Amino acid sequence: MSVLCLQGGNELTPGCRAMDADLLQRAEGGPVVITALAGAEGREYRTAGDNGVRHFRALGAADATMAPDVREDREGALAALRRARLLVLPGGSPARLLDVLRSTPVGPLLQELLDDGVVVMGSSAGAMVLCDWTVLPDRRGPKGTAVVRGLGLVPDLAVVPHWSGGSSRGEWLRAIDETVPSGVHVLGLPEESGVLVHDDELTAVGTSATTLVTGGRPLPLGESWRP
Repeated sequence: MSVLCLQGGNELTPGCRAMDADLLQRAEGGPVVITALAGAEGREYRTAGDNGVRHFRALGAADATMAPDVREDREGALAALRRARLLVLPGGSPARLLDVLRSTPVGPLLQELLDDGVVVMGSSAGAMVLCDWTVLPDRRGPKGTAVVRGLGLVPDLAVVPHWSGGSSRGEWLRAIDETVPSGVHVLGLPEESGVLVHDDELTAVGTSATTLVTGGRPLPLGESWRP
């Protein structure tokens, strides 16, 4: 069964160690491949990738690497991604990330990797675009902040990262409410926390409870919820 981890941000830091060590164990130790496509080409991509490599090597991954940027080396990037048993998508711009995933073979490849049992982790922008719907905070739509279809690897779900309560994301929540159809659930993901999506269940992981925004209640750490 496919395993995804949607994290709320401040990824690849000491507060994420236990959560990420569990992902590494589920991936049988790796290889771990980081592709920071939510960052700009060049320095931003390399900095996030290097952070990911250091983080997972410190957790015991003998094989943790940064994939070439698919915007610069398509074949090299795809070859690196196909090696992964744990694929990591750090945060940045969700609009940039979604554009790259849709305009290159990386988007379809993510579903193939999941079908092959690869563990996929996305944080902040990485978590947002994996869901059915995503906010694009740096773009405007007809009703304010743009809300568009994501990759849909997690159906009927939208996530709000860096969650510290609804008042901090009021514009996002209003845009989601006005755009997405009924039946789509909204989760608030705190930093260094998130949900493990496995076997159609979502289990809260990390350091803080996730918030079921649609249901108006917390999902305490270790508890599971089935949409």
